Amino acid sequence: MAPSPLLRIVLRSLPVLPVAIWTLWFDRSRPFKRRSPAIRLSARLALLVLVLAFAVAVLGIGLNWLYDPSRVI
Repeated sequence: MAPSPLLRIVLRSLPVLPVAIWTLWFDRSRPFKRRSPAIRLSARLALLVLVLAFAVAVLGIGLNWLYDPSRVI
């Protein structure tokens, strides 16, 4: 419904952010639990960026192309 394709991509991908943060930082089975704090932080940030990039690619750009191929970025 949003007129801008970029806005639609952001709105479709935004719900993934809280789930990704919860999984990487607050879940009991946290990844990289036994690593040093610097490696743990950088690995979590890298995974967060990868998860969000995947969400933007699939949910944002993919759905934007699927539902409105003439307005793909």
